[in-house]
Amino acid sequence: MPPTTFPRRITDFRGKTLTLKSPPRRVVSLTPGTTEVLFAVGAGKQVVGVTSYCDYPPEAKRLPKVGDMRTNVEAVVALRPDLVVADGVLNRRFIPTLERLKLPLLVIAPKTWLDVARVIRLLGAATGHDRQAESLAQRFHQAEREARSRSASATKPGVLFTLNVEPLPMWVAGRDLFVDDMIRLAGGRNVAEDGGTNYYPLSAEALLVRNPDIIITTVPENRLSPLYEHPVLKRLKAVQNKQVYSVDSNLFVRPTPRLLRGLELLKTIISKAQRG
Repeated sequence: MPPTTFPRRITDFRGKTLTLKSPPRRVVSLTPGTTEVLFAVGAGKQVVGVTSYCDYPPEAKRLPKVGDMRTNVEAVVALRPDLVVADGVLNRRFIPTLERLKLPLLVIAPKTWLDVARVIRLLGAATGHDRQAESLAQRFHQAEREARSRSASATKPGVLFTLNVEPLPMWVAGRDLFVDDMIRLAGGRNVAEDGGTNYYPLSAEALLVRNPDIIITTVPENRLSPLYEHPVLKRLKAVQNKQVYSVDSNLFVRPTPRLLRGLELLKTIISKAQRG
């Protein structure tokens, strides 16, 4: 167990404070992203329960399951947790029940790039792994500093991040998402940031108006043919110039340190486009 000072008070994303008398030994994670962060900060051995979607790191898959997208509250209680970490959006239906049962609960709700750094610090503090958490969180802040120091006059290619290519409409990343921040930090411009927050639908015609220079998608490469065959989509600059990239969704949509790898990949793609 980490040699850190307890008791300590941890304030979560709701502004609620939980007092932990000692480092928790039985942590239950209710989302894949939370599980990844717990392992990344060095608290993996303290985790006793995860969801069936918690597939990284590999050792997380061997832990007892407490549901999937739907939390099995009985399974959570049976594990006798001294800390439960829930997501304010993904687990919102089950949070009132967990509170009624007086389980020691922290709720996170990361939307932005620096929110992820906040989650890392929060979970590091809650589990007694402050130093490792701070080291990881600083890498997110360093990316912000590097972006601010970049020349404002540099060309910023228009980038579209999409979860699908068919059937239309395309579900694209708008504002208030860490992938929106990642596009900016990598030197690009999110062509869909003006249309809404979170992921939202865009028609083929609306996509043509935005006409991205680069398309990043979580669709596998062998399923991208609709982009090249659709009478409107094939007119997009990104399609015509073969600037369509299939990526591992886990590097872009899970609020974990692996976003740093996704950012480096984005930088490489955007730098290539800037060079022409």
